[in-house]
Amino acid sequence: MDEFTPLRDPDEFTLTRLKAEAWLRARRGQTWRSTAPHPVLAEALGDFARDRSDIHDHLPTIFLEAVRARPKLIVELGTRGGLSTRALLAAAEVADAHMLSVDIEDCAGVTLPERMRPRWTFARSDDVAFAGERFAAFCADRGITAQAEAIFVDTSHRYDHTKAELAAWLPRLAPGGVMMFHDTNLRRWFRRLDGRIALGWNNRRGVIRAIEEQLGRDWDEQSQFVDVAAGFLVRHAPWCNGFTVLQRMD
Repeated sequence: MDEFTPLRDPDEFTLTRLKAEAWLRARRGQTWRSTAPHPVLAEALGDFARDRSDIHDHLPTIFLEAVRARPKLIVELGTRGGLSTRALLAAAEVADAHMLSVDIEDCAGVTLPERMRPRWTFARSDDVAFAGERFAAFCADRGITAQAEAIFVDTSHRYDHTKAELAAWLPRLAPGGVMMFHDTNLRRWFRRLDGRIALGWNNRRGVIRAIEEQLGRDWDEQSQFVDVAAGFLVRHAPWCNGFTVLQRMD
């Protein structure tokens, strides 16, 4: 049969195709992987581009959302080992912005690309307390308005703390800015885009519940969704412990 010969029975072809698809699914589920094609992001991540942490699959999105906000200032709440710091610092480099990281632990010594360090300031502080006079003073010293176009939150993941962070930092979010939250789909286990499953932590919906109450919504965080609520465009991805973006629409 050449390529121009019509099939005698289209239903027979459909059945064969469905059987083949079922056979493939039974042997390997669909998997994906995240990459860092932008050269500045690739430079910032370095060997960590192949990392398999619970935030790895969200690093390109963090970079994208921060760049898209056209920031003068990017704020990171929760630094730890500096993976998200690298993605945000790459965004600061592309956007010609400054970046401020706040953590209750001393993370000033995290490994970062040296040529990007001049764009980075670290403050050891409770992030809720820092949102007040210290943040205003930090911005005044740099001659900018006391607000940030991009704020990333990855701290205790607890409900009460997240509520306090929303109350303290949403007023600091610039018009059109984005506030990003990791760990908005915490469960006993989490799944990566590459299909691997790892141990998680069930925090009783601490982060997503606080966001729901703030915006007056009730979501299924185990699904991928978009929404518009209380003046924010909301985007949510459920994999890798969940990632939720609030974009101010004013």
